Formats: sequence, C-alpha cells, structure tokens
Amino acid sequence: MIITMNDIRRGGGCAWGLRAFFKRYHLDFNAFIQDGFIDAEALRGTGDALAIQIVELAELRQGDLHG
Repeated sequence: MIITMNDIRRGGGCAWGLRAFFKRYHLDFNAFIQDGFIDAEALRGTGDALAIQIVELAELRQGDLHG
C-alpha cells in the first residue's frame, strides 16, 4: 500500500516537518517528492507513533473505498 502527501495531511502530518522526519528515519525525501508516495511499510517500520497513525488511517480509508 502507498501513502501520499494527502494521507500524511489527513493523519495529522504537515509539510513543514516532513523533510526532518524523512531525515531522522533515513528515508528518501527526494524519491517521495518525485514519486508522490512512500510505501506504507517504510513508514510503519520507523516505529513513529504519528507515522503509524497515518498508515492506519490510510488503511481504514482505503478499506472504506474498496469495501
């Protein structure tokens, strides 16, 4: 599953802190910007509470769309 900037915003994340977050967890910010998404498991794997919340909310939303 992929996580987009819209998912991040819906989950409480913000653009201002995103670059620092990616740097802190050694994620490729430039690839995220270029591709427009990051894999949900990469975010979940950080163990960060907000990142996990973003993934879980995106999963619920996608389940609602497809269920």
